[in-house]
Amino acid sequence: MKRIIYIAFGILLSLVLLLTAVDIVAFNMNHYKREFAKHDITTVTGMDDENLQHVTKELLSYLRDERDDLKIEAVVRGEKREVFGEREKLHMIDVKDLFVGGRKVRKVSLIILGLLLILFIKTDKDWKRNLAKTFMFTGMVNIDLIILLFLLMHFDFTKYFDYFHYIFFDNDLWILDPNTEILIQMLPQEFFFNTAVKIALIYAGTIIALGIGGFWYKKRQIL
Repeated sequence: MKRIIYIAFGILLSLVLLLTAVDIVAFNMNHYKREFAKHDITTVTGMDDENLQHVTKELLSYLRDERDDLKIEAVVRGEKREVFGEREKLHMIDVKDLFVGGRKVRKVSLIILGLLLILFIKTDKDWKRNLAKTFMFTGMVNIDLIILLFLLMHFDFTKYFDYFHYIFFDNDLWILDPNTEILIQMLPQEFFFNTAVKIALIYAGTIIALGIGGFWYKKRQIL
């Protein structure tokens, strides 16, 4: 039973770190600015840099649940208009639900991790050693999974990006027309590939640090 609880701790910790990495990248305006410049999004969307940044900031505010709708106006190809159509708005409702749900899961997971840590301290005289071992094996397992993810992304990102949508969405609203819909023009598949890589690298960095910390403590105890 003790082993199962420590495994559960490792899984919850992994989830918290992953969701944190997603938040760090997804709400980083500098990330969007770099990607917009790299893919010449001002030309693709017909918005200048000022309007593009305005729309992006409002979009991120919506995903943070700081605004209720996506009725955003901007100058597009010289004409002031509402940026997103009905299909785009409906899809972003689903996306917002994912982000809001993810933050709730992270909060609950942090509470459970705190309670488990208290349980370890009170009931397990070897809790430091066992926790270090948990960190070490959590790091090893996650690095293997990240390497597998990188390989899958490298060989066929589109396929697994589609799988992501099939798993998390129960409709086809995510299939947008790049010729007419600005949301997909702003955030093309290349953007999501680079975003996924950055999330994976941040997550890998924290996981490696965790694993090294666990290994160092365990080795010190042996010595």
